Amino acid sequence: MSRNFGIGSRDLFSAGKMILKRRSPNGFKTQSDYGDRWRLFCAYAEEHGVNKMEKVSREFVIGYGQHLQRQLEAGVYRSASAPKNYLSAVNCVMRLATGGQWQTVKPGADCGIDKRQYIPKATKSVSEPQHEAIKPDLDERLAQLLDLQRTFGLRFKESCLLDAQAALKQAEQAGVIAIKAGTKGGRPRRVPCDENGQRVLAAAANLQNGRSMIPKELTYVKFRAECYAQAAAVDFCFHAERHAYAQNRYRELVKAPCPLEAGWEHQGRIAKLATYLAIPEAEAKELDRQARLQISTELGHSRVEISHAYLG
Repeated sequence: MSRNFGIGSRDLFSAGKMILKRRSPNGFKTQSDYGDRWRLFCAYAEEHGVNKMEKVSREFVIGYGQHLQRQLEAGVYRSASAPKNYLSAVNCVMRLATGGQWQTVKPGADCGIDKRQYIPKATKSVSEPQHEAIKPDLDERLAQLLDLQRTFGLRFKESCLLDAQAALKQAEQAGVIAIKAGTKGGRPRRVPCDENGQRVLAAAANLQNGRSMIPKELTYVKFRAECYAQAAAVDFCFHAERHAYAQNRYRELVKAPCPLEAGWEHQGRIAKLATYLAIPEAEAKELDRQARLQISTELGHSRVEISHAYLG
């Protein structure tokens, strides 16, 4: 029997599309939606070395669900509906592929996806002293990636694929850098770069020995595995640096701490901000909105609400 339960394709994504078309009782629109959601799972699976259905275990899908929950917490999704739908598609494809033998992975009980809108009560940012303290425990290249993530709000993959040498030239000429490689949905964006940012880029450029921050002798998958192993050994989450960027940018733009940094409740943040800045609430509300929109854009998102996960 060929791989993917003999469905007729050796490609994980194509096999899922075929099984949806052949065995799903749902209409074409639902099949199409499930196919798109299955594609996202296949991309995740490929990054983790899973290339056939026989390797898709329940534990692996739970890990995928927890990955979706982390994205929800980071503000990638506005509510839990999208992660739940993505997980449902995987359950559907695997149930059809295994002839009903698949044990459903539950979004809430198994993966912790249970909040309709995520506004954290405590900051997920890493402080500057914590950031500096962790770097000696990492190799030089990974420590430099942390600096890039913190300085420019980069996702882990974006920091790995950054051409620091080209970015440095762009920053010196235009005061911004273009983030293109490794972005979500392939959406490019521009991020401001001041003198400190140029120093960070210069240090990264000195380490770069290929077309990106990935050593030229390694693939992205191999390099990522090495980096995550180092981070796990010191109990560190890369996304904390992205949170730090968002909170630092809020303070730069607003001249006040964000609600999570200040300890303000989300609902009462405007009144607190108005008092802090000694300005009318209407002015404080607009200032807060503009800052959130700017930060959301610089992080590579399209909705201001996503900033709530970073700022409170």
